[in-house]
Amino acid sequence: MTLIEDSEAITIRRELQRLAGDRGWVNGSRLVQRLADNLAIAHLEVRHRLIALSRAGVIDNIAPTGDGLGRVRVLQFLPAPPVFIPAHEQEWSNLLASRAVEPALEVALRDVGPALAGLSRLDMEHLLEGFLRLVADRDKFAGRDPYEISAKYLLGSSKILSKCGRALAAAGLSDASFGNRPRYVLGAGPERSSCTLLVENPECFQRLVDLGVAARLTVIATYGYGLSWAGVGAEGRLDRIRIARVAGEPPSTLADAVAVDTCCFWGDLDLAGLDIFWKLRAIVPNLELSALYGPMLAAAESPATSHPYCGLVDKLGQVEPLGAPSSMARLIDACRKRAVDQECLSDAELLALADRALELPGWRSGRMCAT
Repeated sequence: MTLIEDSEAITIRRELQRLAGDRGWVNGSRLVQRLADNLAIAHLEVRHRLIALSRAGVIDNIAPTGDGLGRVRVLQFLPAPPVFIPAHEQEWSNLLASRAVEPALEVALRDVGPALAGLSRLDMEHLLEGFLRLVADRDKFAGRDPYEISAKYLLGSSKILSKCGRALAAAGLSDASFGNRPRYVLGAGPERSSCTLLVENPECFQRLVDLGVAARLTVIATYGYGLSWAGVGAEGRLDRIRIARVAGEPPSTLADAVAVDTCCFWGDLDLAGLDIFWKLRAIVPNLELSALYGPMLAAAESPATSHPYCGLVDKLGQVEPLGAPSSMARLIDACRKRAVDQECLSDAELLALADRALELPGWRSGRMCAT
């Protein structure tokens, strides 16, 4: 029938099949509403098509109004639409089928296919040969940088290995089979210090060093979100983050640097800065906000020393820290509409407050408490 064969009828049939799944039926309750919403087809058109499909014996349990009655069964199924396979995926599949690769590994390697656009057949052959050599040499990788292993075996690229997770697992390899990428942060400070200050940007870090602040406390540059995103959040291993010494004799690892009586964060007084703090606090539980936020809170109250969130100041799209406790409400409220960058502080304020934690009502030294 022409009505059944038009595009809307075919679309509705495929959606009914999807909803029915292996059961072969779909709940008739609000069926017209669901189909109309899912397919962006007018309710009246859905009703007409359901009635026609029922009369043609494609589905059953449809009322004369077009509504579903109880279980609406799909009696005639459309064949699955042909699946288009890009040429590069087909080439990779053909190559795998031509080699003596064990079945489980072959299936896992097919997952790499979609990422191979732009590779020639010869590139794919070298890639497969490199992967198989890598698997054969697995005993050589303990402690080795996975980027180095990737570049040596996989087309000279440090990035390919990270896209072969399922294939590596099928071959019996895991993250533990390789070493860890070296991670560094910039640090300065005395040989022993009871206070560590994590600083959002490297420019302010260097300013503190130049002022001599690092002579009495440890100062670390976190590079914005870099510290919380550069493997630390996933690995949770601060002992693997090494400190590149800019001045003095700071601790050798970040784990040592934050294991002090007072550990604070200083960044911009904006929603992103507070979000960075909150993410860092998930991996440094004793982290507090620095007393340097005190004069910044005062600056946020004046339109002359604060700015709105706009393209001019590169602050579009900032959102509040997810899951922040009520004790952070004072800070969030202060910068919800206007922000202050950390560079605004004077040298005198940096020298006076760098080794102290912020003290506000509802904010206790060493922990945040509910107000």
